[in-house]
Amino acid sequence: MRYETDLAAIDTRGAAQIAPNVYWVGSLRRDQRCQTHAYLLDAGDQSVLIDPGSSLTIEATLAKVREVLDPRQVRWIVCHNADPDACAGLPALDDVVGEGAAIVTEWRAAALLRHYGSHLPLHLIEEHDWALDLGGARRLELTLTPYLHFPGALCAYDSASRVLFTGDLFGGLTNGEHLWAADESYFEAARPFHEHYMPSGDILRAGLATLQRRWPEPDVIAPQHGQIIPTRLIAPMFERLSTLECGIFLQARGDLDLGALLQASDMERKLEQALLASASLPVLAERALGVLREHLPVTGLEAYVATEDEGLVLFADADQFAGTPVSANPHRTGEPFLSVGGDGTLPPTRVYLLLAEDAELPRQFATALVRLAEPIRVAFIEHLAQRRAHQDHQRMLTETMTDHLTGLHNRRILDGLYAASDPGAVLMIDLDRFKEINDARGHDAGDAALRQVAAVIQANVRSRSDLGVRYGGDEFLVVLREADETLAVQIAERIRHQIELLTTSAHEIGHVSVSIGVALHISGEPLELAITRADQVLLAAKAEGRNRITTAW
Repeated sequence: MRYETDLAAIDTRGAAQIAPNVYWVGSLRRDQRCQTHAYLLDAGDQSVLIDPGSSLTIEATLAKVREVLDPRQVRWIVCHNADPDACAGLPALDDVVGEGAAIVTEWRAAALLRHYGSHLPLHLIEEHDWALDLGGARRLELTLTPYLHFPGALCAYDSASRVLFTGDLFGGLTNGEHLWAADESYFEAARPFHEHYMPSGDILRAGLATLQRRWPEPDVIAPQHGQIIPTRLIAPMFERLSTLECGIFLQARGDLDLGALLQASDMERKLEQALLASASLPVLAERALGVLREHLPVTGLEAYVATEDEGLVLFADADQFAGTPVSANPHRTGEPFLSVGGDGTLPPTRVYLLLAEDAELPRQFATALVRLAEPIRVAFIEHLAQRRAHQDHQRMLTETMTDHLTGLHNRRILDGLYAASDPGAVLMIDLDRFKEINDARGHDAGDAALRQVAAVIQANVRSRSDLGVRYGGDEFLVVLREADETLAVQIAERIRHQIELLTTSAHEIGHVSVSIGVALHISGEPLELAITRADQVLLAAKAEGRNRITTAW
């Protein structure tokens, strides 16, 4: 008997104590990836041997049992399932265990266990309240975890030691170097084991939920394969196993390349997690592209969405998936794509995976991508809804802040947008003798003059930084960011000169001119003060004869 507090230092050449009165008596073999574990509960003449092993390992297991107790004290032999690696060695126990010993199983496994040829009686646990009394207050409780991976698969829990024996659940493919899992990296050994052996993610999650409901706080998880899981890793392992999608061979469609299937399943799982995460479509697409590039020679990702308001919109990594209206889909007829939407909740959408030249998409990965149609649909529905809401909001703002006659901004655009931090200049522009135009030629002529003045202003402001505003009636305002005296006067003179050259012959109103007041906007002051100074010098320009520029410095 050996018991080590340093889990990594446990000597597995003999029995290894994993909890009070609980021993590992299995075999670790470096030449196998599927290790087999047997366990012994020392309960005097009610001792329990769990999953004794195959004909290849039973003698080594019995030798370790003898280090702890006389095999004749073994009263119960629990078989979590009927697999040969767990039970084929049963006949070797017939003449070794004590009188009255029995094999503990469930009716579905019992039908198969008979074929190993053991003469020990079968103890059907469902007929005995799903528990074994081991003396005192100690009980070994059992429960079904159907189809994980056997139809009548069992798990057992020792009430005294708080060890949960899980059969194939929590098993892994390991090299036999260590008995205990050292950290969360063990999940990478458990993941392919479950994906390969367990029939589906839903069945796996149902089994895990059963265990958590029955025994929510075990101290140790002891599976039949892989490594034993200490307390600190139990919660993370439950959480991570519950994310798996299993039944890997259902994806085969006649192709039994397990390595490719496992990679495709891993890609599908990671993509689904990325696509269902709460984030913007650009972020989700970047994450998805990163996952795809881990597994495939992917050069890009493109999605073409046919919307009613914008037409055909391209979402691609070239523009960070911002969405750009395009005239046509450039992909050739017959080129593979994933089609989603077109059902009333999402416009018709085609998703193209761009591969390196001469590369092909393996069938297993194509199948995995097809199953992602629904998560892709969900991501696009949410994004397009947000996109439409943003566009509607921007349209409303534009309509609210736009002068419908001239197309320039109205005064509302000034509210809070230019609030003192940017030095620059303002031009206050007034149409000369506008009342005379209206009185002589009518309001249509006046409106035409205003539109022509606005067009000149719009042509002379920098679209990314400056503002052209219809300030009221025949007054216009230009706000110039990062403009000094020289630039402000140059722009003002260009506007004045171009307007002077205008004619509105359609309305026979002759030449049009403007007066302009120019003032600097000093950093740190409200914009209104600069507008007031420009307005004051504008009055001076009109008083001096109109069609001129006056500055406030």
